[in-house]
Order: sequence, then structure tokens, then C-alpha cells
Amino acid sequence: MRAVNTAIAQSTQITTLQSRAARLREALSGYGAFLAAARRADPLPALQDLACDWMHAEELRILVPAGPGPLQCEDATKICSAVLIGRRVVGRIEARRSRPFDEDDRALFAALSQLIGAALEHASLQSQLDERACEARANADTLDTLLAFGRDVVNGTNNPLTLARWVVAQVPAMVGGERASVLLLPAEPTDEPALVIGNGSCATPERAREVAEHGLAGLVLRERAPMIIDETDTDRRWLGLRLSRNDMRTRCAMAVPLLWCGRVVGAMTVTTTQSRLFNTTQLNLLELVSCHVSLAIHTATLDARLAATAAGLGAMAVYLEAAMDEIRAGNMAALGTVAAVAERLREEQLAMRGKPAHGPEGESAYNSW
Repeated sequence: MRAVNTAIAQSTQITTLQSRAARLREALSGYGAFLAAARRADPLPALQDLACDWMHAEELRILVPAGPGPLQCEDATKICSAVLIGRRVVGRIEARRSRPFDEDDRALFAALSQLIGAALEHASLQSQLDERACEARANADTLDTLLAFGRDVVNGTNNPLTLARWVVAQVPAMVGGERASVLLLPAEPTDEPALVIGNGSCATPERAREVAEHGLAGLVLRERAPMIIDETDTDRRWLGLRLSRNDMRTRCAMAVPLLWCGRVVGAMTVTTTQSRLFNTTQLNLLELVSCHVSLAIHTATLDARLAATAAGLGAMAVYLEAAMDEIRAGNMAALGTVAAVAERLREEQLAMRGKPAHGPEGESAYNSW
């Protein structure tokens, strides 16, 4: 009898071991499905279905984050465990069924929680890799755009106003805005500022002065630093500006000063009808673009100044030749013309040491000659 009982016990033990082995093989065969689910944009629904089949459960939930629920359960029909990534608890898993869970179930459940943790970690890392890849592509596109922009600036016009019209047409698409404007400050106190708005037209001198003194461009000129207005309806800086009745509705704006060798040559503004659209990355890009624009405006200003200087020197040469002819003919009164030309040359020398004496169109005082 004892031998029969022993045989029965051994047979039962073998059957149990075979059942456990079959259960383990079944569980391990689904390992790849967990990793495949981790590559999805939202892996939790697929992981819950797979885990439910793994545990032969009637109901299973994966909660991320873990929440306030317990990680241990006294109910034999319910089993709980933490989901770990390393030593960090990122969630919890709960399974429930009408048949009680045994020790084998609990051992498989512990392995399942680790597998789910590994799958969630894989999903997190994959998401970070995708984000970095997206950033890398965006940075490459930005670099290509800046390179093309720089080439166009180098090969573009040497007229400041024409350059500003081209800039306001190109910049919004580069930084994600809808409209842009460029304010050009006068090179001489007697000249007027110029404001080129989004459609490429020039505002009146009065409006340009108002923007330079009381607009967003004027604000960044005084601060000499880029800035973002996230929401124009609530930002006190924007509410304190003097806006034209003809200005289009703006909800978000950013502006940068145009600087060259410590001197402010103007300001560039980009606006949009969407709230909180711009971020620091876009502002940094706009500031980088402003470096190209500042250099281009400075170069165009010098070209215009050289053209005006050449025209003025030619006019003075004509006056000197005429005065010398008068002096040779015995008209000593022509010495006054020579003295006036010499004085104008001294003025020109002083002007070239300081600020260029011309307006945005390169006009010169020598036109009066």
C-alpha cells in the first residue's frame, strides 16, 4: 500500500512539474511579444492584454504611475506587485480572477512585473531616441535654412530698405511666425527711422518713430536683449505699448535688437495670432538670424555711404576745377569756393570717423552742390 501511495505521489509530482514546465514554456514563448509591444507609441494596452494571458487572469491592470494603491494583497484571488525600472518604482500591476493564485502564479507574476518594467524602460528609451532623432533632423534643417539664408544675404542687395523687405518676407517661415517687421535706425540724428512691415511696405516716418520709441522694437532697443511676449492680453510690457489701430491682431510676439560692434542699427519683430507659440529655441534662432541681418545692414549701409561719398567727392572735384580756372583768370574771389570745399572735406573726414552721414536710401548732403 505504501508503495502505491508513493507511486501516486511521484506521479502527481511529475504531473505538477510537467504542468509548471508547460506553463513556463508558454510564458517564455510570449517574451518577444512584450518587446514588440514596447515599440508601440502607447505600449500599455498591449502589455495589459499580454500580461492577462500570461497570468490566466480575468482582469489585469497596469498603472503608471503607481498611485496610492497597495503593493501587497491578502485576497487570494487578487495579486499585486510593483513595476520597477532599476530600483525606481514606476507603476504597479494588479491581477484578479475567481480561482485563487498559488505559489507558481506568484513566481510568474514576479517575473512578469520585471518584464513589464523592462518593456516600459525600452519604450521610454525608444521615445527619447525618437525625440533626439527628431531634434537632430530639425537642427539639420535649421542649419540648411540658415546656410541658404546666409548665402542669400551675401549675394543680395546692398540697399538697406530693399534688404529689410526681403528679410520680412523670409524670417516668419524660418522661426514659425506669421508676420515680421524690421526697424532701421537713422545713421544721423537729422535722418528718420525706417519701418518695413510684413507686406514689404514702409510705414510713415511718424509711425516708425512711434515704434522706435514706444513699440516692442523700442523696448528691445532699450533693453538690448531679445524677448518673448507669451500672451499679449496679460503681459504688462505689451499692454504698455502704443499700438496702431491698423496693426493686425497679435497674441504672441518676439523681438531682437540688430547690433553691430556695440551699436544698435535696428530691431526685428515676429508676431503671430496664436498664444504662447514661441519658445526659447525659436528666440535663439531669431537672434542667430539677426546676426546675419545686422551684418548685412551694416554692409549695405557702408556701401550706400561709399556711394554717397564718391558722388560728393566728384561734385567737390568739379567745383575745385571751376574755382582753379577762375583763379587762373585772375578772379581771386574764387578762393572762397576753394575754402568752402576744404571745409566740406574736413566735415566729411569727421563724419567718416563717426557715424555715416546718410539716410536709408544712401542720400547725401552733397546733392546740394
